[in-house]
Amino acid sequence: MTALRAACTALCLLAAGAVHAATTPRVPAAFSARFVETRSLPGFDTPLISHGVLSVDATRGFRWEITAPYHYLFEMNGAQAREQLPDGSVRQLDPEQAPWLAAVEQIFLGALSGNTVQLQRYFEVHMQPLAQGRQITLTPRPGPLSQAIVRIQVVESAPGRPEQIDIRETSGGRLQLRFTPTGASPTAP
Repeated sequence: MTALRAACTALCLLAAGAVHAATTPRVPAAFSARFVETRSLPGFDTPLISHGVLSVDATRGFRWEITAPYHYLFEMNGAQAREQLPDGSVRQLDPEQAPWLAAVEQIFLGALSGNTVQLQRYFEVHMQPLAQGRQITLTPRPGPLSQAIVRIQVVESAPGRPEQIDIRETSGGRLQLRFTPTGASPTAP
């Protein structure tokens, strides 16, 4: 499930980038940030909070690393995806065995190329200007993503610069991410 959360975050960042690529000629090619993740689960009174770093880059792919309270790493570059679990073991993830990962792969490729048609294949996209930046709401179309995700909202301060992501899950869970940019060049996966 952690891989799904990481992949959903990747698609949020890349989806926002695809929207901007279609509407703004200068979208940052890379993004790197520290994050605080607040995970609310049905039946639990206290949310789970974790900290980490992420980077997304058109050539290096997506890297999601939880650094506290445990260590977890998810990396995806095109059709290649792997995760390092808290016990140190590494698993290669096969998009053919995980339909949601295959969908994320297609969104990943479409977003990196600025292909909003590809993005709209998986989501209804709604953009709302804010006083500073904008909010992008992604509602999954019927398919593998809609089985796990109800809605994704991305708030950006500038094109390709997310401040927060809010993911509402079909289980009733909620994932909130707040970002603090660390620079334009991510560390290599």
